[in-house]
Amino acid sequence: MFEKMRVMVVDDNTVNLATVEQSLMEKYEVIPMISGRRAVKYLYRDRVDLILLDVQMPIMDGIDTLREIRTQPNGTTVPVIFLTSRTDKNTVLEGSKLGIMDYITKPFEPDDLQKRIERVFKRLGKLPMEEEELIYRLKEIHDDIANDRVKGAIYKMDEVLGYQIDIEVSGRIKNAKMKLEKGMVEQAANMMDRVIRLLEKNNASSGGSISGAPISVGEINARLLYILDDLVNFKIKEAAIKVSDLQKHDIPERISLELAKIKMHLDEFDDEEAENLVRDLLDTMKKPNTGGIKEVAAPSKEEIDNGQGYHFNRLF
Repeated sequence: MFEKMRVMVVDDNTVNLATVEQSLMEKYEVIPMISGRRAVKYLYRDRVDLILLDVQMPIMDGIDTLREIRTQPNGTTVPVIFLTSRTDKNTVLEGSKLGIMDYITKPFEPDDLQKRIERVFKRLGKLPMEEEELIYRLKEIHDDIANDRVKGAIYKMDEVLGYQIDIEVSGRIKNAKMKLEKGMVEQAANMMDRVIRLLEKNNASSGGSISGAPISVGEINARLLYILDDLVNFKIKEAAIKVSDLQKHDIPERISLELAKIKMHLDEFDDEEAENLVRDLLDTMKKPNTGGIKEVAAPSKEEIDNGQGYHFNRLF
């Protein structure tokens, strides 16, 4: 029987504990702790896979609790996500020194919390990385190699190798890294290109992202405008849903790759970068090689400030 990963939740508020436990119990075994002291005692005798740690607690706050946790055999390397009602830079910095993997501000949506936890487990190799995300990351590495950003490429390779990925793919990445470290830049680039083509071939043969019906360039533009509208209005979840829906259609590979980048930034709650990428994609869509559609353009920031929404610019 599959054993659930164990997530400890440390919070002095019983309502918060119950809420988090209810949202996570389907996927994880949840261990609620009402204080930092109890959490430390528990870790003295038992282990968990991740800790959600409230920062603002009386007597023993999150920072002090984490310091104590790091002294326990079962707590030296356990991943920690801070739960905090404030984004004080000093608190985050101090937490980073003690090895926190992420932090999330209260109040938060259960879906957001789930995504943060999954992202940490993926980074630790406890959950697999989706193939589309892997392809995107490998193309970033290939681009770094092509532009002589060797250190950046090696750093990203190490990061990707920390994820749970296919052994043949990881073997090829390790081979490319070895070549890069020996100064064999061209050979490393060729190896990364082979890995990318292999993954894209597998993705296409299994249906990939083109399982949906074809969609016109005009409709892609219209949908991008709706996504941009959501991002300007800080609706990350709604924008992510619209991006995922668009990815289901049979769309050009170039656009598909850009959508994968946008979705990745949305999953990381980087809505500013996602918005910039949507704007860039809309600008690109106006060029002749995409069908010559020049009428549908993203509004400028000045137009937004003057109250002109995106729907006024749609083609009907």
